[in-house]
Amino acid sequence: MNIMLRKCRRLFSRFRTKLLVAFLLCTLIPLGTVSYVSYTVSRSIAWDKTMDASILTADQLHAQIAAKIRQTENVADALQYNMYTLESANEQELSAYLDTLTLLRGNISLYLSSFDFYQICVFLKDDKFGSGEGLYFYPLSQLDLLAVSPDDLQTLGASSLWLYRSQVQTPFMLSSDKKTDSVICCRALFNQGSGQLDYAYFILMDTTDFSDMFTTAFSNVDTCGYLAMPDGTVIASSNPSLHGSTLSPAFLREIRKDRQPYFIYEDSYIHTSTLDNGWYQITEIPKSYITGSMAVLLRTILITLLITLPATLLVILFISRNLSGRIHTLSGAMEAFRPNADPPSCEPLTIPKPDDPALYDEIDMLGLTFEQMQTEIQHNLDSILMLSLREERLKYQLLQSQINPHFLYNILGSIKTCQSLGRLDVADQMISDLTRFYRLTLHKSDELIPLRDELEIATLYLNMEKLCHNHNLDWQITLEDGIENFLICRFTLQPLLENCILHGISAGTPNILIRIAAAYGDDTVLLKIEDNGAGIPPEKLQELRQSLQDQTVNYEKHFGICNVNARISSRHYGSGRIQIESSLCQGTCVTIEFDQMEGVEDQ
Repeated sequence: MNIMLRKCRRLFSRFRTKLLVAFLLCTLIPLGTVSYVSYTVSRSIAWDKTMDASILTADQLHAQIAAKIRQTENVADALQYNMYTLESANEQELSAYLDTLTLLRGNISLYLSSFDFYQICVFLKDDKFGSGEGLYFYPLSQLDLLAVSPDDLQTLGASSLWLYRSQVQTPFMLSSDKKTDSVICCRALFNQGSGQLDYAYFILMDTTDFSDMFTTAFSNVDTCGYLAMPDGTVIASSNPSLHGSTLSPAFLREIRKDRQPYFIYEDSYIHTSTLDNGWYQITEIPKSYITGSMAVLLRTILITLLITLPATLLVILFISRNLSGRIHTLSGAMEAFRPNADPPSCEPLTIPKPDDPALYDEIDMLGLTFEQMQTEIQHNLDSILMLSLREERLKYQLLQSQINPHFLYNILGSIKTCQSLGRLDVADQMISDLTRFYRLTLHKSDELIPLRDELEIATLYLNMEKLCHNHNLDWQITLEDGIENFLICRFTLQPLLENCILHGISAGTPNILIRIAAAYGDDTVLLKIEDNGAGIPPEKLQELRQSLQDQTVNYEKHFGICNVNARISSRHYGSGRIQIESSLCQGTCVTIEFDQMEGVEDQ
């Protein structure tokens, strides 16, 4: 008996045999049952699919509009810095002031061409030079041209005020006939001391751009989408007749209840989303559109079922689902297997198979081959990963070794200078400090050390430099609570501090103050080294920024900061990056941002 059962199981283990059996079984299923089940399930699916498709389209459109608003806010943030620079510029130094004004004008022109804004208007005090330019700059006394008063801008602070204005005419001196409905993002600086508005700027966007988004998204359906302000004013819509209309108070109350994913109002399903600026994106899906879509689908299904052999098809689908389940599992395992995943998968993916190898069919053999293949691939990838880590560590150690001779050469040069000038006490103190410095750095031989240890090394170095520079050097260190426990690449601060001293002290800046501050970022550590020294000329600053971007190390130019940049940029050492800002005779600020990394405390 067992032998017969075994032979039958082997016979039915073949894929073709199972498929033939499926055809035979399909003839036994009643036509009526299949028709009823098909009708019920298809009706439910059609309704869900239609609603899901409409809501998905609305959500995709929401992402586009939200991206446009974020883009506008980012431009407003960038202009805020330019406006601060312009406001800080001294009009008495006309050349520098004109350079600042020209830079702002160039940035505005760039933003207009890059982001397809309708216009950017900057309002300055009436007595400010350039306020009457008329293309991008206007006097504050003409704020009423945008139907805005200074009182509307008093409480803005660093946030934006979003407005809608119909039939805006800009630029006022070039386009006297052109008027358009505009969405406006505005920023302003209100001087609390004087009680007056220092400046304001406005980014204008044509509402047609937003209406085009709605029209494109809902061009082939009866669904209607529109953008409304909190007071219910419709400013953009796929239906032109709604533009400029006002939503009813009852409808607004329903919207503010924020029910997801939709609610029913009158004869429509309403899907709403709130944008970052507080405006509403509303999608109306008529009930007739849903029922009409379902009716077409249901008629198609019923006609298909009546023409074909419904019972046979349904049973074949049912049994083939069982047959194709292993194929689906194998396909999913192959798709889930990512040899280059981060972190890589440690356990190979297995495919369910019969216990008896004699019962394996072609799909089981394919799964077995796949298991063996992924095991071998994972083993090879592990070997490659280990080699890559070793290579990365060797590169780091090479860069680290290049810093130490560079530093030692400069310090020994300073000691020699002190001896030549007869300042033997200072030279002795520097030699003593240098001994302590190397005792500390050699003791902290790990590639990553706590920030507090790096600051201790930096402080010892600054003490040596202070002796060499007649005490015209001072520094301040500011840390947020607990941040000193995070890890940082060893010998990161010293090259940057050396640059502050070497290039910051000049005839115009004989005394230098260095500020070191560490603060928390978004899962990162922000480390700033700022001095009040001579600053970096613009052409050299551009060259240095390019070297940092390219992550190159030039032994003759910018060696120290580029060496640090090359070391910290590795993902194994914090995926760090360096930004540098500098102004002549005002100082330099170097910002280092790297991932928060925690280590085990030494016992």
